Amino acid sequence: MAVVQWLCYLFAMTNQRMDVDVNAQLEYAETLASRLYTDPQVLESEKERIFRRTWQLVGTLRQSCGEVNGVKRTIADPESFFTVDVAGEPVVVVRDAQGTLRAFSNVCRHRAGPIAQGAGCRKVLNCRYHGWTYTLDGRLIGTPEVEGMEFFDRSKMGMVPLRCETWQEFIFVNFAAEGPSLTEHLGNIPELAREFPFEGLAVTERRDYVVNCNWKVYVDNYLEGYHIPIVHPGLMKEIDYPRYRCETFRYHSRQLGPVKEVKQGEGRDRVYLPGVGLREALYFWVFPNLMLNFYPDNVQTNVIVPLGCDKTLTIFEWYFHDGDSAQAQERAAKAIAFSDVVQQEDMQICEAVQKGLRSSTYDRGRYSVKRENGVHHFHRLLAEFLKNGK
Repeated sequence: MAVVQWLCYLFAMTNQRMDVDVNAQLEYAETLASRLYTDPQVLESEKERIFRRTWQLVGTLRQSCGEVNGVKRTIADPESFFTVDVAGEPVVVVRDAQGTLRAFSNVCRHRAGPIAQGAGCRKVLNCRYHGWTYTLDGRLIGTPEVEGMEFFDRSKMGMVPLRCETWQEFIFVNFAAEGPSLTEHLGNIPELAREFPFEGLAVTERRDYVVNCNWKVYVDNYLEGYHIPIVHPGLMKEIDYPRYRCETFRYHSRQLGPVKEVKQGEGRDRVYLPGVGLREALYFWVFPNLMLNFYPDNVQTNVIVPLGCDKTLTIFEWYFHDGDSAQAQERAAKAIAFSDVVQQEDMQICEAVQKGLRSSTYDRGRYSVKRENGVHHFHRLLAEFLKNGK
């Protein structure tokens, strides 16, 4: 009887942890239970049911792969590769000799060693543990000293392939063999961003920030402008807050932050200047952990990576045109410095929220109907994936 009671208790606790029902009606909905931000078991479920079943940004078509005979190479060149971590999963992206872009799990089929490390240009990849050799199309062709192994079929032991697709300069991978294509996942983002001049964009800088909060706390914060007047006084001067709004779609949302008109004599003091294409800042969020921020003259990407239930890595990259020109470098330095100020402000409030989520006095809250529809949309997607595993 005691065993039955114990199993019933475990079942109840598991259901409680994964109780992510979010009312479809924003006006009646409650926010996620605090335990979903603090329980390590929840994060493991999220990695399995969300991060391994969605499209993850891993790099760009200009990704550096070192040099050959003094010539810089990128992943656009044949026989090149780079490695990346996707929420704890090692991944290698390659361009084979025929020019096909591919992605694989960077885990050797022998005893889980790393097939590749860093980036480079190679005709084949040799596991850094025991030297098993793979072609760039994933076939296993070299297995030193395996004589005597019975029922060993080398043709079935190739690298595990991942879905790999691109949009503009960006490379995405997906661990799930089935599901929406990248085009379906991005929805109307390509159309909405069509006025932005992508050609000639290059990475100007990358910065990594570690934030002591759950990854969802950081995403929640990104998805609403409600906190801007309180947390971001500098950003408040740039954005026309009364007109700030959020629109939701199937797997993404769009925040529109109209840039305030530049008054005579204040041009050099402003960070966001109206450009040739876009007339307002566009903040795209793609489920579950990607932000694409389009400003009139640059693009910023943020990839949010869970390191633990209360620790998150945020990877920022900035893309500008004509990055070598003095004018572009001045604009980039100014935008990056301003972004860093905003990020530090966000980090402080997110870390404070994480502490609050552990309080005995808090479990759930309510959504601002006017300002937090984006957060509600995110939570509904979380519930869908965690409950259905798809």
